Amino acid sequence: MESSICGQTKCVCLIGCPVAHSISPQIHNHAFRTLGLPYVYIPLNVPPKDLHSAIYTLRAGMAGANVTIPHKEAAFRYCDEVSELSIATGTVNTLYMRDGRLCGTTTDPAGFYRALESAGHVFGDDDVVMLGSGGTARTLGAALLLDKKCRSLTIAARSADKAAALAASLKKLGSAPVSCCALGSPESEKNFAGCSLLVNCTSVGMHPNIGDTPLDKKFFHSGMMVFDAIYNPGVTRFLKEAGEAGCKTKNGVMMLLYQGLASFRYWTGVNAPADIFDEARLLSLIDKGKPV
Repeated sequence: MESSICGQTKCVCLIGCPVAHSISPQIHNHAFRTLGLPYVYIPLNVPPKDLHSAIYTLRAGMAGANVTIPHKEAAFRYCDEVSELSIATGTVNTLYMRDGRLCGTTTDPAGFYRALESAGHVFGDDDVVMLGSGGTARTLGAALLLDKKCRSLTIAARSADKAAALAASLKKLGSAPVSCCALGSPESEKNFAGCSLLVNCTSVGMHPNIGDTPLDKKFFHSGMMVFDAIYNPGVTRFLKEAGEAGCKTKNGVMMLLYQGLASFRYWTGVNAPADIFDEARLLSLIDKGKPV
């Protein structure tokens, strides 16, 4: 169903920096049109210094927002109410209004689980290494521990101090041992050798810096499932080199879809069907840069 913007249209936005690469506007606007809902979704490129203004613009009359790099932790502090998972992670990726109050939650873990399960991965006995020490690593690490979906968890980051700080925070959640290492350090080699699920939670390799990778290819081995939360490009250098080493690989496009559908429900109260897009169509949006 076609829809047009009018005085009753409700606005949802994406708050991040950068956002030009995002296909979230295509996903949500297609869903709004298909279901005949009076909403529109727009991307807002918000540098950290402008986050305060963006949040108060949201409060002034928007229906909600997605929050992405680098604001997932900072946006948490602006919320009047947050979910239990967001309390545990200190992050939000979804903002929505309820009775004049700004509420926050994170739908990233639900999207992460569904994306990997759609690739045939079974959670529970993984020795997980997570690359990065920011909001995405914090969120997915906490979820794995709280949901008892890993056997061990290692935080690997360029900064040893940041990796140690995140690991110390996650240890409080219990259920599995948590360790840390600095990328390139002697102990990191052992962590990667025993890893069965490797997750890139950094933005390294994201468009337009597609020649970059967060990890030297020597650390890949065929016993790994390798997941990259990046979805643009569809195959990062990180995933390409992992595949060449015999790893099973999965990019972040289905995580984006599944977490997006969960966010959609918070804004609209409507369950959008999962088959509203398939993976090939989403990847074609990335490759061709075309609207739905």
